Amino acid sequence: MSRRGVLVLAHLAEHPGLTAGELGRALGLGELLRLLRRMEARGQVTAATGPDPAQGRMVSRWSLAPAGTVPPPPRPADPDAARRRERDRRSQRARRVRARGLPVLPGMEAPSLRSRLAGAPDLPGAACRDADPALFFPAEDETAAARYRRQARAMAICAGCPVRARCYQAATDRREPWGIWGGVDFTPVSGAKRRAS
Repeated sequence: MSRRGVLVLAHLAEHPGLTAGELGRALGLGELLRLLRRMEARGQVTAATGPDPAQGRMVSRWSLAPAGTVPPPPRPADPDAARRRERDRRSQRARRVRARGLPVLPGMEAPSLRSRLAGAPDLPGAACRDADPALFFPAEDETAAARYRRQARAMAICAGCPVRARCYQAATDRREPWGIWGGVDFTPVSGAKRRAS
C-alpha cells in the first residue's frame, strides 16, 4: 500500500466521516478522491453519500470499512467509451483547426495541423518538418509576451531552412491568412506582417 494510503487509513481510524477534501486538507495532501475510490474498490474504506446543508450539495463521507467487507463488483466496461473518445478527438481537432482560421466542411474530418505544417510535399528538406506545429500558429488566448517568444523560436527555425524562400512564395501564392511561413508571420497584428531578421 502507498504511503498516502497508510496515512488515510490511520487518519480515518481516528476521524471517520470526513469528505475527500477535508481529509486531504487534514493530511496536507490535496484532493484524495481518486485514491479513496481505489481504496473503496479494494474494500478498505466505505463512503456514505448524503446531503450537506453547509455545502448545499450531496457529499460522500468516508470511513474505514468494517472487517470482512467485500469489495463492490467492478464496474462493467462502457461499450460506447471508445466511440465517445473518437467523437471528442474529432471535435477537438476541428475546434483547433477553426481557431487557426482554416476551413472545416461539415461531415468531413478536420485536417491535422501537424501534417499540414510538417512540410508540404513540394518542400522536401524543410527545417520545420520535425518541429512542433504550435510554434508556427498563434493560440487563441495568446499573450503578447508568449506570442513574441513563440515567434522568435519559429523564426529561428526558419532562419536556417534551406527552402525558406520557396516556403514563403508558396504561402503567398496560397494567400495564407495565418501562421509563420518562410520566416514571415502572416497572422494579422495591427495590420503588419513581421519579417525575421
